[in-house]
Amino acid sequence: TRNTVATRVNENGLIEEVASNVPRLDYSDGGCPALLLEPTATNLVTYSEDFDSLLKARVTVTSNQINSPDGTLNADYIVQDSGQTSSGAVYNTFTYSASQYTQSVFAKKKEKGFIALTESSSSGGSAKRTWFDLENGLIGFVDPLHIAKIENYGNDWYRCSITYTATSGNYNYFFYLSDVNNSTTVVGGGGIYAFGAQLEQQSYPTSYIKNEGTTQTRSADTANGAGDASTFNDSEGVL
Repeated sequence: TRNTVATRVNENGLIEEVASNVPRLDYSDGGCPALLLEPTATNLVTYSEDFDSLLKARVTVTSNQINSPDGTLNADYIVQDSGQTSSGAVYNTFTYSASQYTQSVFAKKKEKGFIALTESSSSGGSAKRTWFDLENGLIGFVDPLHIAKIENYGNDWYRCSITYTATSGNYNYFFYLSDVNNSTTVVGGGGIYAFGAQLEQQSYPTSYIKNEGTTQTRSADTANGAGDASTFNDSEGVL
């Protein structure tokens, strides 16, 4: 049971929505699917697929330029303004509680090969950045206050995420563009493709939650009748 729609990766490797109370057989790891069971989560990014709705510094956003990991033409092109040598950024301000948060974005290299997921809430104000290599699908420099993860979604798309413990207050978040690891000095022009911004009060990145103007909550999955001590005991059972 699950009271809301939710997403999974289907057998074709694409993100798709699944109706409420329908099991999510997830193919993220390829081969045989796994039953995806997750806790309740809310995506705090109001427009998760519209990066032009975020605040911008030294970048220009062009909407719907290539197919995203859901297979439709809805990924944005974020390009560094020409003549600028300081990393361009898209960002927003959120009100954090004293809790763990995870922020994530799907990104694909165009001209720029690195992004830095950035937040200021874990230190109470100063920016903390963790870097991701979009050409090779690797994690670069990791801030000591972050737990970093990168996941391959095929067709050169990667979901990059950081988890951290925030202090309460209003702080900025999201990402910078770069040409190299751990540097905010760049060559003007060029950019990346981006899709699916997510900020959630969780200790790890959960499945993508789409927002189109309001913050959506995915309710928890509950599996009933999956076996108990009479089915799985200390002498026999089934995996």
